Amino acid sequence: MSVHIRRGDYVKDAKTNQYHGSCPPDYYEKALARLAQELGTDEAKRIKLFIFSDDIKWVEQNLSFPFEANFVSNPTIPDYEELIIMSNCSHNIIANSSFSWWAAWLNNNPKKIIIAPEKWLNTKPKTYKNIVPKSWIKI
Repeated sequence: MSVHIRRGDYVKDAKTNQYHGSCPPDYYEKALARLAQELGTDEAKRIKLFIFSDDIKWVEQNLSFPFEANFVSNPTIPDYEELIIMSNCSHNIIANSSFSWWAAWLNNNPKKIIIAPEKWLNTKPKTYKNIVPKSWIKI
């Protein structure tokens, strides 16, 4: 299962942060709990996470995961390869980012569970209420 944490310009650039914002740690906690609930007890015991981020060091130092976590992102993997890897995971927890949105959209698993943030932007959040497909879970 892929988990994408977008930081970069969403955090470092004041204008971008004001417009987009970033998903807080509790979003990922709630998303992982919901994923485990959706999968059921037996399958949840086998969850293996593949963590993707443009700030993987921050993620390693500031987030904890209740399941086995494999930190994938590093400078030697091109962005497009990370997108391919994320799209090949069984399920996706995405950030408010078109990068992880596309990975989830391209996921061909017919039983995929996609969890996305309900609030996509800080500005005009209701304007973008249809960006997440109805079959995806919004938190």
